[in-house]
Amino acid sequence: MIKLHGYPISNYTNKVKLALLEKGLEFEEIRTPFSQDEEFLQKSPMGKIPYLEVDGKYLVESQAILEFLEDAYPDTKRLIPADPFEAAQVRTIISFIENYIDIPARRLYESIVEGKTISPETVELTKLSIQKGARALSRMVKFSPYIAGKEFTAADCSAFATFQIINDHIADWISPNPLFEIPGLQAYLDMMMQNPNAAKVDKPKSVVMKALKRLRK
Repeated sequence: MIKLHGYPISNYTNKVKLALLEKGLEFEEIRTPFSQDEEFLQKSPMGKIPYLEVDGKYLVESQAILEFLEDAYPDTKRLIPADPFEAAQVRTIISFIENYIDIPARRLYESIVEGKTISPETVELTKLSIQKGARALSRMVKFSPYIAGKEFTAADCSAFATFQIINDHIADWISPNPLFEIPGLQAYLDMMMQNPNAAKVDKPKSVVMKALKRLRK
């Protein structure tokens, strides 16, 4: 049995969870916050989530986990295209989302997760960084209807999980939302929410995020 260790407000946990659901793989979800305890570090050396447990072995890093699922379960729904160029495009979109949009947005996550005060300078820097990433991504994607083309791919797992997390709290700091400089993004997210697996991923995330916001008020 596959065991997914992570937490609902981790977009990387949700990325892997959505992939597992789309592939139709049976798995157990174990709510596990990140930790620097030695026992945890034996399973996830950087103390991060998610990590995947398979037959007593552990895998970390969400993209490596997705690649493992593609190779280990070839008879399930393919999330990385067989065509080498299309596969590279999917991986590039994921890289853009996670490096140029998610990483800058994490400057604001501390306000909710850790209750830290965010300076106006940090807010402005975050806004400019997300704008730059969003504009770059908009040059790559066309939502036809999915982010990498006609088929649901691993890029959708990353995009949906990341954009939904950012949307949940960015309005508290930045308006208008710089993500929506990506043409067609709102329609894409609305379409994704009609996907039962995406909705199943989003619901617990929203519940936990709302609870955290109430605690931080």
